[in-house]
Order: sequence, then C-alpha cells, then structure tokens
Amino acid sequence: MDYLAVKHTHMAIAVLSIVLFYVRSFSRLGSGTIAKNKVVFIGSHATDTLLLISAIVLMAIAKINPLEQMWLLEKIILVVAYIALGIIASKQQKTSIKVLFLVVTTVVIALIGKLAVTKTALFL
Repeated sequence: MDYLAVKHTHMAIAVLSIVLFYVRSFSRLGSGTIAKNKVVFIGSHATDTLLLISAIVLMAIAKINPLEQMWLLEKIILVVAYIALGIIASKQQKTSIKVLFLVVTTVVIALIGKLAVTKTALFL
C-alpha cells in the first residue's frame, strides 16, 4: 500500500469523524434527534473504526512504534481521552456540563491535530 494514499485517507476519515462528533454533540445540546438517528450513530462508529484501522495500517507501513515515538504515544493517549470524554458527555443531562465537555474535547482534538502535524511530543 502507498503510504501517502493511506495517510490522506486517514486524514479525510479524521475530518469526517470530527464533523460527526460535533453534529452529534450539538444535536445533544438541543433536541438530540440527530444524535439518536441510527444512520448518524452507526456512521459515527463505523467512521471511528475505519480511522483506527487506517492508523494501524499507517504505523505498520511506516514501521513506527508508539513506545519509541513519544508524540505517537501521546496521540494515542489523547484519542483514548477523546473517546472517554465523548462517552461521558453523551450521558450528561445538564446543558452546562455538556458544553464543558464539548470545550474540553475540542481542546483534546486540537492537541491531537498538533501532534499529528508537528510529530513533537507535548508532555512526554
């Protein structure tokens, strides 16, 4: 497989994943109708699965180990945090708490993007 093709596919899937995250998050701030839509729900999870698969393929093609590349380890940790924050946020009832989780998750997404672009560890 061509590295650049997989990389660009991974980036496109990442953008779609983020868009679906915000669609579902903003929907939950309102009526929640879109977030409860089966196509949006399943599409979001399918997109995230494809994102994970493309990330694993990229690591395999580039032969990089997250235990040797601290920026990648940080990115993986932040992706786990992003998933956890999304799950916790989806269960919240108060709008103010939902907004707080949305802001924190947005910061996490920005940090993931920064790591992806700079390939320089921020914390480790």
